[in-house]
Amino acid sequence: MRTFRFAAISVLLVALAEAGWWANRRYQPINQRPVQQQSLAMQPVSLQQLNSSQTSAPAVPTVGEAAAETEQRLGPFSVAGKDYRIMLRKKKRQPGPTQETGDTVVAMEIRDAADTILYQRTFPHQSADVEFSDAWFVSAGVLTGTNGTGLLVSYDLDSEPSAPEPESSEWYQVFGVVKGKFKPFSGPILVQGEVPSVDRTSKQFKSAGPLDSQSDALNFKVWAHHFRLIYPVRVDWNQGKLNPAQACDTANAGGSRRPCQYAVTPEDDRRTDGLTFVQLCPDSAACKNPERVLVKEDSKVELLSCATVVQWSEGLTSRPTGKPDSMDDQGGISVSSDNVQLKVRVDGKEGWIHADEDFNALGLPFEQ
Repeated sequence: MRTFRFAAISVLLVALAEAGWWANRRYQPINQRPVQQQSLAMQPVSLQQLNSSQTSAPAVPTVGEAAAETEQRLGPFSVAGKDYRIMLRKKKRQPGPTQETGDTVVAMEIRDAADTILYQRTFPHQSADVEFSDAWFVSAGVLTGTNGTGLLVSYDLDSEPSAPEPESSEWYQVFGVVKGKFKPFSGPILVQGEVPSVDRTSKQFKSAGPLDSQSDALNFKVWAHHFRLIYPVRVDWNQGKLNPAQACDTANAGGSRRPCQYAVTPEDDRRTDGLTFVQLCPDSAACKNPERVLVKEDSKVELLSCATVVQWSEGLTSRPTGKPDSMDDQGGISVSSDNVQLKVRVDGKEGWIHADEDFNALGLPFEQ
């Protein structure tokens, strides 16, 4: 009987304990439930699973991506009594193998005082996987002449790594106002050289003087394979055009050009090795019996002028097409490499040199 009582009491206690456990579990807070249940709800899902189970949506730029493009304003520039500004949009330059830093221009707009876009140009931006680091730069200044004023814009492409050059190449484009309309006078002119008459501090470009009552000369310093020559361009303010300033620069009926004479710049970095000589002709044409002139290390050598054929193209004045080649409307100034003559004075004796050995003797070797 006593044994039966103990068994009955034990069964009753077990039943009460189980009932209390279920009641307690029913009202237990979620954050205190067993860890096993939480782990089931937090199983990781792969990107592949998400992409396969969700509909794709257009990508929205993040704050960081939107801030990657910056703006810079150039100006105002006063041209023909009105103000113009240049808006540049920039992105970070790809570092490439040489780990370059800084920005590159991706778009340019010329605007008037009312913020109306009058001219625009875009520039390519590289992807991250590149063998070269390219960066575009744009600068501008007022071009002041005797007969008019304009806006001179320069474009420069820096591509690294690069080999050293005697002169870097750059594009120049003149804008002005013709009959009340702002317009380009040519396409961007590619020059291995520069516009020398510029005050970079005040961003002012100066013409080389008037050519007539409606035109001014704009001089370009151009690399001529051994030295630098001065190539004058006519800026016609009334017509809104650029043309060669010298009549001999125009092609004849057969399409060929005869050499013109140009001023040259001093070459202060030239080096001569020991005692040598040069052969001087009395004029720019080759002669049968040139005069031999001794050249010493301390000889006074002066570069006086040159005769050569210069190729000129004004390019297209229409707006860029927007193709990947941002300079598909370009013109250019270039010097033929096989027909260059230089007039020199060596210790007071003047004459013309033609052959490579004479250029080498004066420390003016050929460079492309």
